[in-house]
Amino acid sequence: MRNTYFRDPRARSLPPPHRRGTGPLSQWRRKLDNVPSSIIFWSILGINGVVFFGWWFAVESYKKFGDHKLLVWMNENFTASLRNVASGRIWTVLTACFSHEGTGHILLNAMSFYFMAPPVLAILGNTAFLALYLGGGIVSSLTSLAFNNLINRKHVSSHGASGDIYSVVSFFACAFPRTTFLLFFIVPVPAWACVSGLFAWDLMNALSSKRGTTDSAGHIGGILAGIGYFLLRRRF
Repeated sequence: MRNTYFRDPRARSLPPPHRRGTGPLSQWRRKLDNVPSSIIFWSILGINGVVFFGWWFAVESYKKFGDHKLLVWMNENFTASLRNVASGRIWTVLTACFSHEGTGHILLNAMSFYFMAPPVLAILGNTAFLALYLGGGIVSSLTSLAFNNLINRKHVSSHGASGDIYSVVSFFACAFPRTTFLLFFIVPVPAWACVSGLFAWDLMNALSSKRGTTDSAGHIGGILAGIGYFLLRRRF
């Protein structure tokens, strides 16, 4: 998808910036916000790339040498599942958000991040963007886990940055609802309609296709996280 953020004269009022304080947390936030946003942007992509290489190496080791130890380790530390959380590996609700096993999966998410992250980084700054991105990923993972527990799919695991990216997209759509996205790089769609359509599609899939390979519940969690973050910043 492509956005035309800088050319939209009808954008909504942006959320207000955080009030500046003098405590250690405020000082840390200012230091992080002074880091070039390009470092934040490329670091996120780089971490995803490193984890993807880890999956590739684990799979190749298993195929060529029959060594499954690394593959098991990747599953235990980079996928979100009820079994992992029950075993005390609670960090997986976040690490799973940087984890892609398939080439098509990481390329699609990387492309979406490439187009959507820069304008939201410009709107929020580094600290608030990371809160949105990482928080959206955690909410996405927790939503997925709750849904799997509800429908008794306790053996299912999920991974990928889709939830994080959906939170960024939905935040942007809240701030600039009439900005045009080019769906499939062809069809012009207002941002609000695009996000509404994604939400309806994933909701339908979550309710009707309980054996699918797409984590639709996680997508829904990411969308709701982005909307909630926008509303929270508008209030405070």
